[in-house]
Amino acid sequence: MVLMGVGLVGGALETLVGSTLTPLDEQIGTHGSAAAAVLGVGLIFAALNPAGHIIWVRLGIVYGFVVLVFEAGSSLLYHKTFHLGPVIFGLAFSLLLIATYPEGKRLTPTVASPAIDTEPVAAPEKTTESDAAKAPEKTA
Repeated sequence: MVLMGVGLVGGALETLVGSTLTPLDEQIGTHGSAAAAVLGVGLIFAALNPAGHIIWVRLGIVYGFVVLVFEAGSSLLYHKTFHLGPVIFGLAFSLLLIATYPEGKRLTPTVASPAIDTEPVAAPEKTTESDAAKAPEKTA
């Protein structure tokens, strides 16, 4: 996760410094953008506590497949050069995240395990007029 995060942040930095890091963006493959920087930072945090940041792990997995669709679409629709680096980078790390995540069954969200773990809030108790009549009066 750290390597994927660092790669994404590096690709995003390419947009700031220009052609100096172009090989990092096109050949290693991150399609530098602000979104990639955010995803990269999120994955770095997730590497420290994967179970606590499962949504970032899920987004990292989705990233690989999105890059494949993006590259294929750019190539087919706009006749741009298909860059194999981003596809290999994205899919390889997506598969690594799936294979190495400590609690693999939690990667697929279900009704019982939402993306954000929250404690259920208990509903307040309802009182009726008969309950109010039964309650002892408080004296000051």
